[in-house]
Amino acid sequence: MTGGRLLVVALLAAVYLLTLGSADPLDLAFGLVLAAALTVGLRGRLRPPQGRSVPPLPVRVAILPLLAGAVLLEVAKGTWDVGLLVLGLRPLEGPGIVLVPIGERSELGVAVTGLLVGLSPGSMLLEVDERRRLMLFHVIDARDPDAVRAQIDRLYQRWQRRVFP
Repeated sequence: MTGGRLLVVALLAAVYLLTLGSADPLDLAFGLVLAAALTVGLRGRLRPPQGRSVPPLPVRVAILPLLAGAVLLEVAKGTWDVGLLVLGLRPLEGPGIVLVPIGERSELGVAVTGLLVGLSPGSMLLEVDERRRLMLFHVIDARDPDAVRAQIDRLYQRWQRRVFP
């Protein structure tokens, strides 16, 4: 494996461990095996479309913590909103499905957008409609679909596209 691929494996394993909330050596070993299998299995399939410029790896690695911070902020907001609903302090007024255009995202970018948006409580990727070039998200507050689309697009344009286009 090359240095770049080893970095990807390490990052995927770290995300796996963070998702589990575990530091167990067996979980680490399984995470590394899973990340290596994904990296090898998806090699060449998740490349940006022809003609798309991708920032160099050092730039992408430098921006990754900023992307993680932005996602953590979205998770905190989602946790707060869902907490208010669960405690009965805010009524559940308009859950629903919001259609979000794929836009300029690569296949990897679509997958990462679905993952990042789905990390926040109150939102989940339901489907990717490649024919219509749309992502379908279920959100806990879909009263203003344009605002939901704008929030997802802001996260992509400001942080994600520089790391996972």
